[in-house]
Amino acid sequence: MKKSNNKAAAEAITVNRRRLLNNDAPFAMKEAYVKLRTSLMFCVTADKARPCKTFAVTSAKPSEGKSLTAANIAISYAMLGKRVLLIDADMRKPTQRRLWKVELSTGLCDYLAKIWQLELAKVTELPLWIVCTGTIPPNPSELLSSDRMKGFVESCADYYDYVIIDTPPINTVADAQIISTFVDGVVLVARSGNTTADELNAATAAVRRAGGNLCGVVLNGLNMKSVKYASKYKYGDKYGYRYSYSESYGAK
Repeated sequence: MKKSNNKAAAEAITVNRRRLLNNDAPFAMKEAYVKLRTSLMFCVTADKARPCKTFAVTSAKPSEGKSLTAANIAISYAMLGKRVLLIDADMRKPTQRRLWKVELSTGLCDYLAKIWQLELAKVTELPLWIVCTGTIPPNPSELLSSDRMKGFVESCADYYDYVIIDTPPINTVADAQIISTFVDGVVLVARSGNTTADELNAATAAVRRAGGNLCGVVLNGLNMKSVKYASKYKYGDKYGYRYSYSESYGAK
């Protein structure tokens, strides 16, 4: 059973790698992330003092596409020429290292535990850097709630234009709630036909209970054929965008 699960996870990573946002991505996909990016650029902190710069991306439960969404939000900002840092803070089931094929041996956990200096991977052709999880710790919640983690996010916000943090599902463990207390905003990812209304309500309630600033919900995996008028507006065909993916980015 474990081998089967590992194989399924590896196949999902391979599929998602082809869905990383790039110039050859389908028009509908590119436009969706442009709209999401624009909406996030208009989000302000809970005290209305300034625009949001640091975001936690979470979901109600596993396998809803939050890691891919976090990566594509980061790419979308970087495509504007913004300096962006993508942090994988999912210390339970990290994805970004495999998604980007990063070979770094250390990461956020090692830095927070004061085991090793922090290493970053730079994405080619984009002003985008990635922090992976590194060594999987026995105490993720304690590391993420530490003053060292809070200070790290604050210092990153001073240096980068945007900081995107991939966090575990909020209904599963407390990690995303912890991080939501010291980021500017939270983005919640839900999967069409998979996330129930009760699960989504529980997730939004968890963000608010922690005092987090919920910026919005991203509906993932929507079947466009089921959407009214979808067949009437064929944007990709009209504007000549190719419906293919390419792996134009790498990280080293």
